[in-house]
Amino acid sequence: MVVISETSDDDGSCGDVHLHQNKKRKEEENRNKKRKEKVKVSYTTLPLPDDLILRCFLLVQRCHHSSLSLVCSSFLHLMPKLYNDRLRLGYTESVLYAYIGFPPLENPSWHILNPKPCRNLSNTVSLRLCRVDILPPMPWGSAIVTIGSDIYVIGGRVGGKKRILDMTLIDCKFHKHRSLPRMKVARCRAAAGVMDGKIYVIGGCKVRPSDWVEVFDIEKQSWSSVPGPYPNVYMSGEFLTYAVMKEKIYCLDIYSTALVYDPKRGKWDSEPGLLNVLWNESYCVIDHLLFSINPILHFNGDDPINIYDSEHKTWFPLKGLQGFPDNILRDECKMASFGDKLVVLGADGKKREIWCVEIAWQRKEDGTFWGKVESVAVVLTPPKTSSVYLCRTVSV
Repeated sequence: MVVISETSDDDGSCGDVHLHQNKKRKEEENRNKKRKEKVKVSYTTLPLPDDLILRCFLLVQRCHHSSLSLVCSSFLHLMPKLYNDRLRLGYTESVLYAYIGFPPLENPSWHILNPKPCRNLSNTVSLRLCRVDILPPMPWGSAIVTIGSDIYVIGGRVGGKKRILDMTLIDCKFHKHRSLPRMKVARCRAAAGVMDGKIYVIGGCKVRPSDWVEVFDIEKQSWSSVPGPYPNVYMSGEFLTYAVMKEKIYCLDIYSTALVYDPKRGKWDSEPGLLNVLWNESYCVIDHLLFSINPILHFNGDDPINIYDSEHKTWFPLKGLQGFPDNILRDECKMASFGDKLVVLGADGKKREIWCVEIAWQRKEDGTFWGKVESVAVVLTPPKTSSVYLCRTVSV
């Protein structure tokens, strides 16, 4: 009987070699693992220089700053320098603020028009209104002016009756606000405009006191009065709306009486043109041209937006607005310049929605104005029926 078994040519040392190699391989793997862990820890704990952070964040849009503050602990304290660098290098962007609600029946709320994230194959960017609860409420009938990234809220009514002397500065860079020196005369529905670092406030009171026009010097932070004589035309003393074009303040009172004030010359002029025919609260000024929207004209089949040229004292229709929605004209809407576009925000009361219309426009060589509706979208669905009380664009 023959027994065949597996044998080795060596004395058994080959097994020891394999064991040694396996041990060596595991030790190497452990060293690599520890090395990776050390690299990971050093990466997460190593602080980046402030200058490098500023360079990375310099071109990030304002709408993403709140997200940056969550991932970068030093972002908040770097924000003042970030905004200064953006301003110095000309990297400012337009941000549209809207005040939505039904004053004085309820307290409206501030919103910012921000782009939505791209989630579709066409890679198009849509818009939405994002609520900003940190900003203070605005009294009904306040006059509003914007300077750079600041919004000045002037006068108004509290409790539905009492005019106030207050002026509040809203800093849109950091969403902070503070009270400024008070006016000499309490005002509601005043007209206001900014020229040469000064804010001119006109009327807002039924009688014409010696301080019917006041001026706030932004640098000195003080008020002074503009002496008369004041215009002789009959006016209610409260203004429906106002605008600044070519360093003049245009005013429209609640009886549709138009008036022009030239601060440099200290002169008052009644507007002999047709300014008061199509001008109402739904307006904005772009390149010294006054854009105004008129629902009645649109319902009659005419162009919904008209443009007033203060140089020629003439209205021109903004042609070519096919696709402009009818539903937002059933309630008051507001307009603003947003980047290089004209934006109309309006409420559809039946559907409890806030709509946004973006319009590109240009002036042809023959002097006519043409526009194109580029987008129409619902940007907010408030919990109850609301109206667009105000929209303004600031630079941050």
